[in-house]
Amino acid sequence: VDLYRDDLCRLMVSTDASIFRVNPACVVYPRNTEDVCRVVAFAGANGMTVHCRGAGSGLCGSALGSGIVLDFTKYMNRLVGIDPDKKIFECQPGFRFGELNAVLRGKGLFFPPDPSSGEYASFGGMYGTNASGAHSVKYGNVADYIIDAQIVLASGRVITLSDISSTPFNELPENLGGLFKLYEKHAEIIEKSYPDVRHNVAGYNLRKLVQNNRLHLEKLFSGSEGTLGIVTRLKFRLADRPLHNSLVVAFFSNIVDSARAVQMILPMAPSGIEVMDKSILEFAGKNSPGDKIPGNIDNVLLIEFDSRHRDQCVSQARSAMALLEREKLTTNFHLAVSNEEKKRFWAIRKAAVPLLYKIKGEKKILALIEDAAVPTDRLVEYFNGIYGILRRHNVDFVVYGHIAKGLMHTRPLLNLKDPSDIRLLEILADEVFDLVLGIGGSISGEHGDGRLRRAYIRLQYPEIYPFFRETKRLLDTNNILNPAIKTIDDPGRSWDTLRYGRNYRSRDPVKKHLLWPEGFVNEIERCHGCTKCTTVTTATRMCPVYKFTRDEAASPKAKANILRALISGAVDDRALFGRAFQQVIDNCIACGSCYHECPSNVNIPKMAMEARARYVKQFGTPLASRLVTGLELAGRTTRKISPAITRVMNSGVIRKTGEMLTGISARRRFDPPARRCLAERTGMREGRGDMEVLYFAGCYASYIRPEIGEAAIRVLTGMDMTVHTPKQHCCALPMLSKGMVPQARAAIAKNLAAWGHLLDRVDHIVVTCSSCGLALMKEWAYAARGPLVKKVADKVIHISRLVNNHDCRIKPGSSPLRVSYHSPCHLKVQPEPDSSVKMLSRIKGVRVEHLDSHCCGMAGSWGMYAANYDLSTRIGSDLIDKVRASDPQVTVTDCPTCRMQLEQLGAGTVRHPIEILSDSLALL
Repeated sequence: VDLYRDDLCRLMVSTDASIFRVNPACVVYPRNTEDVCRVVAFAGANGMTVHCRGAGSGLCGSALGSGIVLDFTKYMNRLVGIDPDKKIFECQPGFRFGELNAVLRGKGLFFPPDPSSGEYASFGGMYGTNASGAHSVKYGNVADYIIDAQIVLASGRVITLSDISSTPFNELPENLGGLFKLYEKHAEIIEKSYPDVRHNVAGYNLRKLVQNNRLHLEKLFSGSEGTLGIVTRLKFRLADRPLHNSLVVAFFSNIVDSARAVQMILPMAPSGIEVMDKSILEFAGKNSPGDKIPGNIDNVLLIEFDSRHRDQCVSQARSAMALLEREKLTTNFHLAVSNEEKKRFWAIRKAAVPLLYKIKGEKKILALIEDAAVPTDRLVEYFNGIYGILRRHNVDFVVYGHIAKGLMHTRPLLNLKDPSDIRLLEILADEVFDLVLGIGGSISGEHGDGRLRRAYIRLQYPEIYPFFRETKRLLDTNNILNPAIKTIDDPGRSWDTLRYGRNYRSRDPVKKHLLWPEGFVNEIERCHGCTKCTTVTTATRMCPVYKFTRDEAASPKAKANILRALISGAVDDRALFGRAFQQVIDNCIACGSCYHECPSNVNIPKMAMEARARYVKQFGTPLASRLVTGLELAGRTTRKISPAITRVMNSGVIRKTGEMLTGISARRRFDPPARRCLAERTGMREGRGDMEVLYFAGCYASYIRPEIGEAAIRVLTGMDMTVHTPKQHCCALPMLSKGMVPQARAAIAKNLAAWGHLLDRVDHIVVTCSSCGLALMKEWAYAARGPLVKKVADKVIHISRLVNNHDCRIKPGSSPLRVSYHSPCHLKVQPEPDSSVKMLSRIKGVRVEHLDSHCCGMAGSWGMYAANYDLSTRIGSDLIDKVRASDPQVTVTDCPTCRMQLEQLGAGTVRHPIEILSDSLALL
């Protein structure tokens, strides 16, 4: 078992996707059920509490606590087994829904409950909250699919649900026997005390607890949020995936007509109906102007039907449209036919929260009243009521969610640093939940109660709330399992543990090394903890280090958490210079994927650069950093003695000595400089075309592989362009990534001095190195300001993109070739990231397989260090497996260090895409 008690490790799990922060006593990463039992025994013996944590994507704060946090995602994250024929699978609690989807791809099966956080949500958390999703109106919740579970009780006893349900009453353990008697005695009042809504996870589900004289705990533990037992293994059933679906997109002028439409369409058995209000549509229009979203509307419904038969889907969709028109609810609707179109509209719905988290300013969308579920025949009352409440308090809000289930994710915009908005939390919750309960609804439909709604459970269940307390007492006598989540003695405590609250103060350091136009503190505080950055599938590129370690300290959000602690005074200023802090920061490899894919676009790589810069300012630049950022200097000074350099670099003794002195791995082999650099092979101006471009070659194409630069110039001049290749210097990205900000500024200044005069003359600045492109396009602005920096950013273009934009200027020859292409991380975050694949595909005879893998593992200079070598090659192993499976004649990538990794891991011949295109031109 891994146990951590230091401040930073505790801070990293002190938040989740909720508005709360609770610092635990320690965090434990168990490896098996026996570890969990030992932790529970220790907690019981020492009067400590235990809090289970999965992905940390919950919105209610139920994964937070002041005792021992048990995090299952690092080790207990395996798929134990899957039987497609029997349609079942078994997993550990840290296994993620997205991972299951990847396994099921192509098998014709699926797990129907699909929460919006599903790509990164863990099954332990999904079972603990009885999660559901957009299609649960037809397919049900997680609890509807549970077959069995292994659970550690507070007593340390390990049970399985199937064993309990097959045990006669008189043979049950005393506490479970007491639960049996509780239900038998009060069954009538229990069964009638729950609201008549299908989706309700408030309180404990005591319904049908005893069936056929046996105790059935499956649905009691589902939705119990870790308060009754700790799940260590789960078995679920799967379902046949429908082969076809249809989607009606209907636009409405008011929410009341939408609610009426839902009520009329529900008897047609849709697989889902989602609503999005005007604010979301406005954001979607800005981000996807090509989508068919008319103006002057209030909301849109996405109405989906699915079936194993295509004609049935389409028929149901047309019937729904006819109904809308006949009832005069709207005539503004659209049947999405193609898969691409359907995916685009669903993508808008799935991106609802990510889009809204980008709202500027201190007011943010909050989870507070977002999980209320009401009977669908009372939707009109609900909308009239909640709109009235929020408008009366002058609170802006957004509405989206599962309207077919009567479950609206209404999110108010509040500033939790403002005392008046903090007071509104309780006022809004009181008034909205009074409305919800008054029309027969539930305060929690699918997200859970947690710290957010625990104070209101008693109001929803006044008659059976004592039975909830007795259930907790029977299963957790000493109240050690996630206490005060489902049963609480002091409801007023709910707002005492806000992440930002009355006592929160932040300090913006006066001296910052990088430029922060919107504020350094603001950047840190933009992270709302959604946990998307811990996605471990290929659905996202981020974060390669986390994906292969599952270590919370490697997650992008960990950097935001510890930096927030620093600026708020939760840790001492000197912590920044400590080894533990820097290890967390050093887990950032500056690939940029998290910033690009983060819902709030939190710039974690830039924050890591700032932290490194302060460390370097305090202690100086390490020797290894000077070496890995000195490629330009090495290229200029050693290329004439390249053979001697090669002999030295091939010496195992020299490399091992170098590792001891610098930390650079002896197992890494570095290409020596070419004897003749690019400047010695080409002129500063080539071609006489009507379009002028400046070629920024970068250090690699200038000094190590100048043949890339020659190929680029050959292609550009072949496109009738005038190519300027002036004297140039390092792009500064290596210095920035190492916190060497003064050196980066110097490199930027030298470049602008050398070729800034050409900026008004050239149409584009062309790059062949994806990292150089990122530096000029974006990261120069981190360290320098002024019109020239902006002009450079506006004119930079990757060479493949330029070729594609002007394909009429070039006609490639025929070049029969099997090519496997790896897309570098730094190209993925630039415009048109697949431009090289598109360019290669235009060459007659070239068959391109886009490997579509994650990071290669080299990550600039990160993979060069001995401390990172093993992890670097482990990250790259997946890519190499794909290369070998594709059996190419040539592997192709745009990034020098990706090329280095591919070559050293055995990918065979590796070249730049522009070299392939250049070769085809030579065949004409």
